Amino acid sequence: MLIGELSKKTGLSKDTIRFYEKMGLIAASDRQAGTRSYKEFGAETVERLRLIHQGKGLGFTLNEIKQLIDEWGSDTIPKTEQIRIIERKLEEIAKKMQQLEAIKTYLAAKLSGLKQEVNADTPSTTSKNSPTDNIKVTSP
Repeated sequence: MLIGELSKKTGLSKDTIRFYEKMGLIAASDRQAGTRSYKEFGAETVERLRLIHQGKGLGFTLNEIKQLIDEWGSDTIPKTEQIRIIERKLEEIAKKMQQLEAIKTYLAAKLSGLKQEVNADTPSTTSKNSPTDNIKVTSP
């Protein structure tokens, strides 16, 4: 399939697909049509792109995804190394979750303080006169 069809099937831009090909995450064969050359992608590329998207969603970098595809796909990584890689990623995710929780706590405290300030600055609705209502302005 050509890049346009692949783009429609995966929802990825043509530029993203070209970038992934340049990185070696996906492969395409060249197809000649007259004087023009086109990239032809196999049907398995759709599944590979879904795997890449899922890996990114799980916090893996494109380089990590490439390593995993290259090495795990060819069974060159021993299972003990696979376990180590997954454990390291889980530790990174746990650390990131702690950082996000700290940011969430800070923002919640900031929001609470701002709401208290707004409520303190808002005149009471039971008073019909504002504090400035009794001020008389005279001209010089």
